[in-house]
Amino acid sequence: MILHADWRMQSSLTDSTATGAEISQKDFPVKNWYKITVPSTIIAGLLANNEYKFDPFYSKNFEKLADPRLDHPWWFRKEFELPASEKNKNIILKLHGINYKANVWLNGVLIADSSYIKGPFRIIDLDITKQIKYAGENVLAIEILRPFNPNKHDGDLAIDYADWIHYPPDYNGGIINNVEIKTYDQIGVRYPLVTTKFDLPSLAVAHLQVDAEVINYIDKEKDAIVKGKINDNIQFQQKVHLMPNEKKQVSFSSADYPQLNVKNPRIWWPWQYGKPELNKIEISIINNGKLSNTITEDFGIRQVTSKLINNQSREFIVNGKPIMLRGAAWSPDIFQRHSRKREEQELKLVRDMNMNIVRSEGKLEDDNFYDLCDQNGLLVMTGWMCCGAWQYPENWDGAKRKVAMASDSSVMYWLRNKACIMVWLNGSDMPPRDSTVEKDYLSIENYLKWPNPLISTADASKSKVSGYSGVKMNGPYDWVPPAYWETDSTKYGGAWSFATEISPGPSILPYESLIKFIPKDSLSTTNSTWQYHCGTMTFASTKIFDSALMRRYGNPSSIQDYLAKAQLQNYEGHRAMMEAYGLNKYNTATGVVQWMLCNPWPGLIWHTYDYYLYPAGTYFGMKKSMEPLHVMYSYKSNEVDIINSLLEKFTGLTVKADVYDLDGKLKYSNTLTTAVDEDGIKKCFSIPQITGLSNVYFLRLGLKDSKQKTRSVNWYWLSQKSDELNWKGSKWYYTPQSDFTDFTALNNLAATKVEVNYSTEKKESETIQFITLTNTGKAVAFFVHVRVLKEKNGDDILPVIFSDNYISLAPGESRIIECSYENKDAGNAIPYILTTAWNLNVAGSKGMKNAGFDK
Repeated sequence: MILHADWRMQSSLTDSTATGAEISQKDFPVKNWYKITVPSTIIAGLLANNEYKFDPFYSKNFEKLADPRLDHPWWFRKEFELPASEKNKNIILKLHGINYKANVWLNGVLIADSSYIKGPFRIIDLDITKQIKYAGENVLAIEILRPFNPNKHDGDLAIDYADWIHYPPDYNGGIINNVEIKTYDQIGVRYPLVTTKFDLPSLAVAHLQVDAEVINYIDKEKDAIVKGKINDNIQFQQKVHLMPNEKKQVSFSSADYPQLNVKNPRIWWPWQYGKPELNKIEISIINNGKLSNTITEDFGIRQVTSKLINNQSREFIVNGKPIMLRGAAWSPDIFQRHSRKREEQELKLVRDMNMNIVRSEGKLEDDNFYDLCDQNGLLVMTGWMCCGAWQYPENWDGAKRKVAMASDSSVMYWLRNKACIMVWLNGSDMPPRDSTVEKDYLSIENYLKWPNPLISTADASKSKVSGYSGVKMNGPYDWVPPAYWETDSTKYGGAWSFATEISPGPSILPYESLIKFIPKDSLSTTNSTWQYHCGTMTFASTKIFDSALMRRYGNPSSIQDYLAKAQLQNYEGHRAMMEAYGLNKYNTATGVVQWMLCNPWPGLIWHTYDYYLYPAGTYFGMKKSMEPLHVMYSYKSNEVDIINSLLEKFTGLTVKADVYDLDGKLKYSNTLTTAVDEDGIKKCFSIPQITGLSNVYFLRLGLKDSKQKTRSVNWYWLSQKSDELNWKGSKWYYTPQSDFTDFTALNNLAATKVEVNYSTEKKESETIQFITLTNTGKAVAFFVHVRVLKEKNGDDILPVIFSDNYISLAPGESRIIECSYENKDAGNAIPYILTTAWNLNVAGSKGMKNAGFDK
């Protein structure tokens, strides 16, 4: 029974004389309290009640959230009734996440105080059998005390954000995960775990082991029967004897229960390698012939391991197959607002970008998030966070150490059976500096049979306890040019090892998103409001990115010109990063996580799509680079290469390279028929020196399969002048450039025309637009961007999925772009297709022009 709706929230200052004993009584007046749903932080609750007469994300309004009431405790109150069927059962109040401390009252009685109830990542069970009313209203009152300085070395072990964003002034104080009522008939079972062992390389038989925890809630010995069922056709059971109030683990091994040796199993795979098949485990406990409780969970039959290569690169292996991991780091909403719809939308974008991993650095999500990752075949890297109190265990007192260990135990129980979870990190920016802390973590994780790899840190540091991590976080976090990623091969953030957080810096939003949170008169990269929506400290501006943009593309003539050039730079920078890691897979590189995936509020740095779910240059550069069957250009070797990320060998592939000058003249062409192994790389040919080529030119790469179906089209804009890196000047967050490529000739690119046609397929809940773009001019149609608006001059339909975007077209070339969106997101007007390109010829003009087409 999840206590989700119809809570009330209020500051302790409002009812300053009221006690917990009074507030947790039925007749206590709450007419003027805020109505909320839980989970909710304090500020999230106030926002839900329209307490603020401003958008906290607009301009610098976030600063207005500071409120003296936030420095004092807040009450969260819920009235509930038990179903009649639960009469005389044992009742457990289950708290999944209190941030940070709380006093808990029920029906006028203090159940537990803040010396025990603390820590946002703890799952706390409170036996309320003696205080519960089996008939009539129960009143639960939780007095929340927000965290103390979680960003400080001596602060609370709460949620920390570091240099991502500004801190919410309530420090996310509140109830951040579910509150449940659980009922049992004297004994109970919980936390099922199914682990898999294959006879690798064969996957014909899965040897399963089932574990669970059983509990005796009374002070008498009990005999019970634990029953298990998998997918309705595999059953097993075991007798268990429990001492008074005992808690113990129960196991079913495949050696003792032959039915757990499953032939031809339904296997869970990451999406690139197969279907993410889920199975179902049901565990029940029987007391005196009567069912006490049953718990049912989905699980994956899969085996995840890892190995170290030269103590430098950790390679992850799923079901016996190595996997090159490429993805990005998840950031939850700044006010910890969980939304099933939002999570579905965002993870759909993750899959659309062809990512296979999401990293969550100590910002744990709700069950729905992990269920969606299970269903979508997305792997999750998670663990403890930087950079505040969690990172400095040498400063913990005994109480904090208890919180840390109880948190570790809770998270292991919670996440261990989820198919998507592939690794747990016991530290973020470094291993726990107190070695006994890591030893204690490992002891807990071993006892609870954590089924996946464990790493001491997201950094390359060597732990005194567990050795080399095999991963790195050497930066960069700010702009570096495309040539960076392949050039650095041993020291910094280049395509070697497993980079757990890395990025070419800012992701500049399109104009349509910017004006939702930055006033039009503040749309300048040097404006304080612009900088306020960057990161903090080192990352409180976009100046490194902007300096490179001006040197590479020329001084912008307007904010619109700046934004157009920014999409180019975002696209090429992020594409090159992911391509380089893909090209070096299993040789020197094993994984890469873009820092970050999304923003917790409308921001200008570290995301692949913006807060409003608008996919721009970064997004489509990412999507292009991680195509399952992909053709690419190496900035280092001048080669054309194929990257295959599927467990399928391809023969009869046709690779074609065409080079065009700025006037649209074809200056070079080469075609090769070749093959590529499963999950393999094929180096095809080098682009030679071409005489008579303009200083800036275009390279079009095409890849067709044996049936002549186009699998990849990839355009590059290149210059005779290269970006040069000043390696000696490297800092932890970027490597400066000693010279810059010159793309300024693009400003004088010859104009062309693009003809647009479309057809529509409308389904019950979804519309698909098939948009045909044809370049009818003589020059390359460069960086063509398609948008679908709710109506002419209206907002974009968001979220939206495009098969490709920011494309280029050779003279005479046609491409069909598929666009899909939910009908409920489109509004009631007639959708309007708007096409933008770098050099569209509109009414005799050239430059960044638009051409609109009614649906």
